[in-house]
Amino acid sequence: MPTTRFPLRAALLASICSLALAACQDTAPEPAAPVAAPEADVAAEDATSEIDVKLPQMVCGADAFIGPDDTRESLAARFGAENLIEEEFAWVDSSEMALVLFPSEPASRVEMFWLDKTSGGPRYVRAGGAESQWIGPGGLFVGATLADVEAANGGPFEMMGFQNHSAGEVTDWLGGALAAKPGDTCEFALVLTLPEGVSSEAAAAVSGNPDTYYRSDSPEMRAANPSVDELALSFFDPA
Repeated sequence: MPTTRFPLRAALLASICSLALAACQDTAPEPAAPVAAPEADVAAEDATSEIDVKLPQMVCGADAFIGPDDTRESLAARFGAENLIEEEFAWVDSSEMALVLFPSEPASRVEMFWLDKTSGGPRYVRAGGAESQWIGPGGLFVGATLADVEAANGGPFEMMGFQNHSAGEVTDWLGGALAAKPGDTCEFALVLTLPEGVSSEAAAAVSGNPDTYYRSDSPEMRAANPSVDELALSFFDPA
């Protein structure tokens, strides 16, 4: 009868399929072992897995990220207008507008001041902050010690004390390696800051007179032991 024959046929087909599947599994060859990649390919893969990261360079000359003829427009074309904003900063006894590159990225943020110029590159460029990854000549960085700066310069330098608006600025490299060379359009600059926990006596010894300049190898500055707070470029006025 149809009601009994079709269920039996379905069961028989199911049984045959099960047997066939088992036979296939029993006789199937072992999977082939993976073939080792040629050594050259492995080496190439390893090489491409490494990322070549070039830290931003706060230097003058051919490796500089900005030149004396750069404009707001050329910087926007090179870095993307979306990565530039204008921001106002305190400056001496007033304030100045600056163009800020990568404003929301502390590692690469940099502030560029035109200082009343209407064309050409900015007069002063600076980068700072604990997360800044900018690197100056001689491998200097934010947080570098007084000894680090002297080593990069190849000798002592002159700087302001910590009393006025120019607190901690380097004023003269005293002919060292960090001084501008003939033909340069800018000079590397630094601002140093007193360390946390410096004694009041050591701080007072380099903060008493706003018009006093100190050599980095003076006993007073050695005792205060400031560190780098800001890397900068100071462009020369072509006029």
